[in-house]
Amino acid sequence: MAAVRLPHKLTAAFGGISQWDIWTVREPLRTYLVSVPLVVTVIFAWTISNLHWQAQQIYPFAALVACGIIAVELTRRVKEIHGALSRDLQTVWYLAIATALPPAYAFAAPIPLTIYKLWRMPRSAVYRRVFSNATLSLAYGVASIVFHAIPAAAAGLYPGTGVHVVTWAACVAGCGVVGWLINHALLLGAIKLSDPTAHVGELLGTRESITADLAELSLAILVALLVAINPVLMALALPSVVLYRRYLMQAQLVAQARLDIKTGLLNAGTWQREAEAELIRAARARVPLALIMVDVDHFKSVNETAGHDAGDQVLRDIATTLTENLRGVGLVGRVGGEEFAILLPQTSEADAKSIGERIRDHISGEPIAIEDGSHAGFVFRLTVSIGIAVLDHSRRALAELIGTAEVALSEAKSTGRNRVCVIPGSVAED
Repeated sequence: MAAVRLPHKLTAAFGGISQWDIWTVREPLRTYLVSVPLVVTVIFAWTISNLHWQAQQIYPFAALVACGIIAVELTRRVKEIHGALSRDLQTVWYLAIATALPPAYAFAAPIPLTIYKLWRMPRSAVYRRVFSNATLSLAYGVASIVFHAIPAAAAGLYPGTGVHVVTWAACVAGCGVVGWLINHALLLGAIKLSDPTAHVGELLGTRESITADLAELSLAILVALLVAINPVLMALALPSVVLYRRYLMQAQLVAQARLDIKTGLLNAGTWQREAEAELIRAARARVPLALIMVDVDHFKSVNETAGHDAGDQVLRDIATTLTENLRGVGLVGRVGGEEFAILLPQTSEADAKSIGERIRDHISGEPIAIEDGSHAGFVFRLTVSIGIAVLDHSRRALAELIGTAEVALSEAKSTGRNRVCVIPGSVAED
């Protein structure tokens, strides 16, 4: 394992700018992450220059932004699970601003919320928050332009009654979809530039995510309707928004009880319970089953060199490597500080060794660059030691299988590390 400090991209004449985390991001992703906020800034400046300020517009704008800030404050202590998309329901307030006020306000709304998040939630990189909120600014700014371009006979600032309120709500929903499409298209661009092999459908196209998006859109339309009738009525919507956010928080807490927050893999307790059930099925059906134990070599040196935040990123990257190499097969869990367990149903000893070698080669051949924090720019070349055990007549209990795999892992580490060792076995007997 070796660590190398990458050179700064800018000269010292730029002072602290050269220390920004964005310069450690690889091209073309870096250009993309910088270009989107710049484009949004130019469009925002143009809308501001053409805005006719009216005092009565300031109060609903400030109130809706305040509601967004309350939502941020209520959820800022909830930890996000690696690999999962979190929802803070900010689009509920953005859509109401987009329909009730001129487009300049929709472009401006994410700015105070971004500043507040950077102040109260400094965990993530600044450029990520700036980019994500720039996408929201562009998405709902464009949605506002579209809404205000719709003829008053169909929409307008006020919903009216009868058929008009129905067409008004339909137009608001359509603009909400426009905002959703633009925002997610920009985010997907960043995801694909960051990882061309990423399966974005698994993040955005699941039944759970689609259901949550529809529920959020429905809530946003109701808030927009209340604001259009009378801005004071938004106070009636706030408890519903908070209640739904609490529901999402509860779902996240359930996920936290099952998953390891740092890596998004199964935590030790969940992995053991599910592995026990899988082993029983394999023993009853008399089919092969293998266990792979993976341990990061010299992981302590990562924390000592670059700190625990860098160590957390290393664990996340290795977890991603494990899941990508398994392609959805098997149970993967983090069972120790830098130790991972992989249970592979219907996998022979030879296949398990082939998978182990593939994982070892991938990790040793791919350097990991630290992206965030004071040590951004450090590059680590890591290796892993791997121990493998297979189910046979002498290893019917999970503890026995784990013990055998741990012996193989110890052999791999004691004989030079960066190795795959297997404790031979036989297929379970009748």
